[in-house]
Amino acid sequence: MVKITWLRLGAVVAFQKKWNTAAFSVPTFTKLGHGPSVREGTRLYAAGKTTSQFPDISCVIIDPKTYGTVNDQVMDVASYRNGRTSPEQMIAAQRAKRDSFDPTASALEGVKIGLGIGAAIGIFTAIGDDADSIQGKIMAGVQNFAVIGGVTAGLLGYNNYSGNRVYVMEMKEAVNRLTVDFVASLKISQDIGFAAYLEPKYALTFKNGRFDGCNGLVATVDCQLRNSKFNVPLENGVMPKEYPEVPSPHVHVKNMDVDETVRRRGIAKKLLNNLEEWARTSTDAKLLTLEVRADNTSALALYEQFGFKKDAETKRKTRAG
Repeated sequence: MVKITWLRLGAVVAFQKKWNTAAFSVPTFTKLGHGPSVREGTRLYAAGKTTSQFPDISCVIIDPKTYGTVNDQVMDVASYRNGRTSPEQMIAAQRAKRDSFDPTASALEGVKIGLGIGAAIGIFTAIGDDADSIQGKIMAGVQNFAVIGGVTAGLLGYNNYSGNRVYVMEMKEAVNRLTVDFVASLKISQDIGFAAYLEPKYALTFKNGRFDGCNGLVATVDCQLRNSKFNVPLENGVMPKEYPEVPSPHVHVKNMDVDETVRRRGIAKKLLNNLEEWARTSTDAKLLTLEVRADNTSALALYEQFGFKKDAETKRKTRAG
């Protein structure tokens, strides 16, 4: 059973899709998520042009073994979810912003900020000082202004003049940031990812290079195999969580996202077909489930068209296989 959950975005509608497990065989299951690399040209779903002028789309299962390699599919997904911006592009943008500041002007701005901080602290010191005379209070304030303001102004001025006004990440840090924010579960095979790629010759130029940072990736969807006898300890040694509310083995779909510039071309349906094919042939799952916002009419239409129906008992959508 697969779910797409929007916990903080309002009401949700839950769906299920069932099939007859006798209709297909289940091969020996080894480890989740290991699939072919798009760079090798392997296509899990037959690619075809959705219109006469639209590039071919290849739908593939994300291979976590590619993480940290030249053909890093996991980082392609992270970059897509990071506004189609790769770690390299993040660093380049940070450097460009840093280099756009004039060192002298930036240093003077830092000095002004430091002196302003010192002045504020000096005033508060003078007001709250225990000295009996006004002169004593003023002297205490001036001393704090001179020390704190001077030190702070010097540090900020030097920092800005040295080009450190804008923090620039190292590559390892940028990769880790995107991993933690967007693909941590994919990396350790807790989630299984599917992605739609443009054919290579269009990957870097389509839509004026819109998908350059993610190597032509235009859509993604994740899922989890739950309550399965095939579940194995994750990379970190932790066993996958059990979900007693749906006791049978199921695949939980989540994070469906097709870029807004390529929607209504059948890409989401291709991803779902690919995902269902994997669930049928590589797992013991008996159904797919998902949840979606009740006001997301386009998504509701897609899932109902794909065969999801509401379950009378759980108020989910179900469909007999």
